[in-house]
Amino acid sequence: MTAEPSTAAREPAGPTATLATAPGGLPLLGHAWHLRFRPLRFLDSLRGRGDLVALRLGPVQGYLVNQPRLVHELLVVRHQEFTKTGSPLWETVRILVGNGLGTSEGETHMRQRRSLQPLFHPHRMDHYARVMTAVAGERSAAWRDGQRLRVDAEMYRIAATALARCLYSVQLPDDAVREITVHLPVAFAGVGKRAALPVPWLHALPTRGNRAYRTAVRSLHALVAQLVEDRRHDPTPSPDLLAALLAARDERTGRPLSEQQIHDEVMTILLAGTDTTASLLAWTLHLLGAHPDVDRRLHAELADELGGRPPTLQDLPRLGLLRRVVAEALRLYPPAWLTPRRAATDTQLGGHRIPEGAFVFYSPYALHRQPGHHPRPNDFDPDRPEQELAYSGTGHAFLPYGAGPHKCLGNTFSLAQVHLAVATILLRWRLRPEPSHTVRPRAFTTLTPGPLPMHAELRAR
Repeated sequence: MTAEPSTAAREPAGPTATLATAPGGLPLLGHAWHLRFRPLRFLDSLRGRGDLVALRLGPVQGYLVNQPRLVHELLVVRHQEFTKTGSPLWETVRILVGNGLGTSEGETHMRQRRSLQPLFHPHRMDHYARVMTAVAGERSAAWRDGQRLRVDAEMYRIAATALARCLYSVQLPDDAVREITVHLPVAFAGVGKRAALPVPWLHALPTRGNRAYRTAVRSLHALVAQLVEDRRHDPTPSPDLLAALLAARDERTGRPLSEQQIHDEVMTILLAGTDTTASLLAWTLHLLGAHPDVDRRLHAELADELGGRPPTLQDLPRLGLLRRVVAEALRLYPPAWLTPRRAATDTQLGGHRIPEGAFVFYSPYALHRQPGHHPRPNDFDPDRPEQELAYSGTGHAFLPYGAGPHKCLGNTFSLAQVHLAVATILLRWRLRPEPSHTVRPRAFTTLTPGPLPMHAELRAR
């Protein structure tokens, strides 16, 4: 739990930050076109321009935070002044998932967070880890030597199936898993489109895409309602996520969570826990395929430590290279690549006035590639000192899961799944890049590699 900042802590963090203005604004649109259609190139162009960069997003004032110290001020010191409420992204997410942990604010958020912390207690993580390893093993066992795989699709299937089984471990029907893997990406993509272009009448038109989105959302809500109802009336003891949600209590009243909150939290877990995990898995395997020397070293570490058996949660502390490989993938390609906040009142950041209603963005993608914090920032180097990936006391130079009261509660769950799935796959398979394919990062709701064809090679026993 993160403590509320004291009054003293609310003073500006250090000396006044440098303020610059982004070049290249277009008439009427300002910088919104660049941020929508060339986001990574645009963010790269602003690196080094200033600690705080002023933008125009149509008629709205915006700012990009380029300095880790200011990110700390934004997310920790002044978190009550910079909120999710009013941001097109978070308002669109709220329409889909309700007022779950990912979208709530203030005291409601802190109360929900404390109620949900038991979901990720270490004794439950052991169960989740066994599910994660089993799912990765089952899926990869179906591959054929020499097969050309769509690794992005395979990782989505692994992430969604593992999360579904962790949610509901008692005889989860195969068709329920299929519904999740079919409808969730459609809903997630729809959120991105509606956040990027928040024009309600446009999304009400009877187009194929809008119909598919509405069908996906209806199907997911119906499935979640059915799973919650079934789990509530199933007397079988289980350590799954739904059982933990049903057992959770509101700390203020001592009463169980309401039906609506349980529904909203399950929707939040599905939305937040699948796409981001699948993206990180795909990026990690892409980077290993592009660096066969690191792949060989990692396979040797896994073979030495595991001796051919499936990995467990208890193995992970000994797998140092695996941890560094995943950390480097997170540094280079953080799934949550750009996150907005909105000024709830006239306030300041880095000594500069921020007007009420202004949007303030921070980009883990851009922050993770600053040469002052990460030498050779564009290189994949899992041997870089681990302290480069830690909180330095002067700000947040590495924050793939956010910071402060809204830091992702499920980050340990997601990282465990990535570590266990990568270890399970690499013990048996080497994934080689498709020579004719160029990977181009796609920055939309999450940062993904897009289609990722690779060739599976069975390792010698």
